[in-house]
Amino acid sequence: MFNLNAFILETLHGMVGNYPDFQVREYALNWYRWGKLTETDLEELNAAIEAKNAPVEMPGEEAEAAV
Repeated sequence: MFNLNAFILETLHGMVGNYPDFQVREYALNWYRWGKLTETDLEELNAAIEAKNAPVEMPGEEAEAAV
C-alpha cells in the first residue's frame, strides 16, 4: 500500500544537497502545515540538512593548527 508520508520524506531527503536549504525547509513546512509531516519528520530532515552542512576537516589540519 502507498505510504504518502514515506514518499514525501524520501522526496525531501532527495532534495537535500540538490536544492537550497531554505527551499527544502519551505516544502517540508508546507507538508507539516497540511498535516502530512510530524515534528519528528521535520527534526529528521533538519538533521540531514545540518549533516550536509557540517564542516569537513581536511587531513593534516589538526597538525597544522597545533603548530
